[in-house]
Amino acid sequence: MSAPLADGAFEKQDRAVLGEGLCPATVAGGSCCLPKGEHVGAEAARIASVADKATARAPWAGGRISPHARCVRAHNPSPLTYWGTNTWILSEPGLPDCVVVDPGPLERDHLDAVYAACQADGLRVAAVVLTHDHVDHAEGAEAFASRVGVPVVGRRAGTLPDGPLVFGARGPCLEVVSLPGHSRDSVGLVFPKDESVVTGDFIFQQSSTLICWPDGDLAQYLEGLGFLRDLVRTRGIRRLLTAHGLPIDDPVGAVDRQTAHRRARLEQVRAVIDGGVGCDVDRILEGVYDDVDKRLSPAARVNVQAQLAYLEEEGGLGS
Repeated sequence: MSAPLADGAFEKQDRAVLGEGLCPATVAGGSCCLPKGEHVGAEAARIASVADKATARAPWAGGRISPHARCVRAHNPSPLTYWGTNTWILSEPGLPDCVVVDPGPLERDHLDAVYAACQADGLRVAAVVLTHDHVDHAEGAEAFASRVGVPVVGRRAGTLPDGPLVFGARGPCLEVVSLPGHSRDSVGLVFPKDESVVTGDFIFQQSSTLICWPDGDLAQYLEGLGFLRDLVRTRGIRRLLTAHGLPIDDPVGAVDRQTAHRRARLEQVRAVIDGGVGCDVDRILEGVYDDVDKRLSPAARVNVQAQLAYLEEEGGLGS
């Protein structure tokens, strides 16, 4: 596993390659903060290849990363989903049941691959769990759950409260924690025996995430970063199982880099506003996100709106 990105590499890659955003599109009943048609670009594969070069790594295909966790990566790369969505299969060695987290897009080949991975390990699926309901995570959930005859549980549906998540004595014991910010319904899944947390779109190694304003909230996100840092330190968490890109093997360092980056970005926005552009989103984009690929402007625009809302709530916009 490669070492985490240095601060400079994090900032460069974040701005120039991924534009601070992963796809916020949602299934019916959820919220979507990008215009229809902006979720996947015509040059998705090319941009994903550029991202590979930026990190000096070949695309990660997923696979088993511990006795408790296995990833099946969906083939839905794009400027906003990086190499694709990571579907996680969580299990306890010696027990017959597993939990499938974020089945991903409604693509037959991917759902077949998830099913085959469970079968190969001799596991019966006890439940399908959503870290949040964005389409690149949840579109295939109902189809997969129907195939294996289990329920789908998620925060937005009201079926995934904070606390223990146990499906009998035959499967893994997890704990649900709120991680809002990217979206209102985002949660993490603590897996104590694996010393890991499934974090959905809350944090990544290769980039920052999108605050899907108005469903997402920057103040909640910053608070959540502090919560995740404390959780990592107090619960002995060694790895974050992310929804896009490689798992994070330096959780505290990743949280600290993300926090510093967000604070620095807020100061950039504040400086541009104070410099005379006011709260004009287009002019802020030009002043702060001038080096972001234009195809990612909708994602950057949403982040600016989230930053303005945060500054207004904090009294940082002046009179």
